[in-house]
Amino acid sequence: MPFKRYVEIGRVALVKCGPLEGQLVVIVDVINMSKMLVDQPSKNFKRQVVHLRDTRVTDYKVEIGRMPDKSTLAGAAEDADYANLFASSAWGQKLAKRKAKAAMTDFQRYQKMASKGGKKK
Repeated sequence: MPFKRYVEIGRVALVKCGPLEGQLVVIVDVINMSKMLVDQPSKNFKRQVVHLRDTRVTDYKVEIGRMPDKSTLAGAAEDADYANLFASSAWGQKLAKRKAKAAMTDFQRYQKMASKGGKKK
């Protein structure tokens, strides 16, 4: 099976560390072999340079040109619907489950353990 997750303009990536950890971003420009300029369709997100080692490239791609403005990016992202596609994928579901488990209180963890019948023998 050939490799399909190339770093290219329009590719959706998941940031794995740093201040943007856990966010899906769209690559709008490739600066060099290790850095890229990323953006999100949301209004309060500013374009940022992100190192390639801090991201994981996904299978999803948004059809945009190089350095689109916010309205073009928002329209293309809405057409691609990459956020919902990622959330319904196995990878997205695993991340959502991990986030929900981390947000549980001690009592909720106890309730979950008790509902499973405690430890198996």
